[in-house]
Amino acid sequence: MSKLDSTLAASDSLAIQPQPADVLSSSTAQRWTLRVVDNEEGFQALQPHWDRLLARSAVRTPFMTWDWCSVWWSLHSHQCRLRIGVVDDSLKGEPLAIAPMIIGRQPVGTRWVMRHLTFLGCLGEDGSQGMDFIVPQGLEPLLTPLLCELFSRVQLHWDAIDLPSMHEESPNLPFIKIALESFLGHGERFAPQQSFMLSLPKTWDEQLALWKSKDRVLFRSKWKKLMEEHQGRALISGVEMPPDVAFDELWRVHGLRFQDEKSVFLNASMEQLHREILRRWAMDGRALITLIEADGKVVAARYGLVFDGKYWCYQAGFDPAYAKLCVGRLVLGWTAQHLMARGIQTMDHLPGDQRYKQEWSTHTRRVVHLEAFNWMSLTAAMFRMLRAFRRRTASTSEIMVEEVAT
Repeated sequence: MSKLDSTLAASDSLAIQPQPADVLSSSTAQRWTLRVVDNEEGFQALQPHWDRLLARSAVRTPFMTWDWCSVWWSLHSHQCRLRIGVVDDSLKGEPLAIAPMIIGRQPVGTRWVMRHLTFLGCLGEDGSQGMDFIVPQGLEPLLTPLLCELFSRVQLHWDAIDLPSMHEESPNLPFIKIALESFLGHGERFAPQQSFMLSLPKTWDEQLALWKSKDRVLFRSKWKKLMEEHQGRALISGVEMPPDVAFDELWRVHGLRFQDEKSVFLNASMEQLHREILRRWAMDGRALITLIEADGKVVAARYGLVFDGKYWCYQAGFDPAYAKLCVGRLVLGWTAQHLMARGIQTMDHLPGDQRYKQEWSTHTRRVVHLEAFNWMSLTAAMFRMLRAFRRRTASTSEIMVEEVAT
């Protein structure tokens, strides 16, 4: 067995240790080649390898799985083009690492004028979270720079590189940042965002003991009132309610919650994506909808994905008519209780600074949004000039307002 094979075999365990780059011989490295997958046949051929390589990666999210990526692609293939980078072992004929990338235009906003090279799933309102290159942990110093050659390989076809919501601790991130230095305006598009996370104890009583007394009393009193005065029930999709019916209820109460506001969740492509994911993942508990019923109807629901030992909170909703019962908080508590019973130890609320995320958290991770622009693109140059002008104008206006106020 070669040193490469030994390293890859060791990375089958999720508790793997990074390996130094010099453990691999130069002759082994010469077997590696980068190819670009740009058609449906080539994409489907990656299926047997995709999740196997993902299980070896340092960053693993449900949005990086074959199911999620392939379903998203099936819904958006008419709007973008595949540009997946694959590093192969030319001797064994097997993929070693994957850069799941596409080229397309953002459907809304001023950036629609540019062709974006971005992660598969990161165009449109149903954009994916926490995407990354799929690289066996410990091999990033060797394989990630090869995958980054994709940026130059397809440079004639994109105006901007847009890499949203990458985990700051990703071992791929330093090498991607170095690769982006070859292009204009490289850096972080926004300041890093916080992703609030909750470490779950083994029992609900332990969780309650961590709260302030008034919060503990409030939750218990609302729960008791729900159950005794409103014939309340706590439900789980796939147990007390069929998954497709549970999704209908989630969709309804989410619409009630956002009836006077815009929600990126309430669009046709988002609904198609999640109904298909639910069809594939609900029966084995990987897609989970928890619900609260009062007076014979669902008044709150929460939807998330169970993957890699974590619960990834995705969306929720509640009936404002029952706001005084704090049903949004109650369904979150019910979700936590169910997860504890399953032995799941972490709730990841995904990026966002909503108050409930901060309250129901014990620690955070940061996510970054990288961008760069093609120096050969006139469209990118014009966009950058207009953006710089708008920023200068906004800055001047703010100064003028401040001067008038004082």
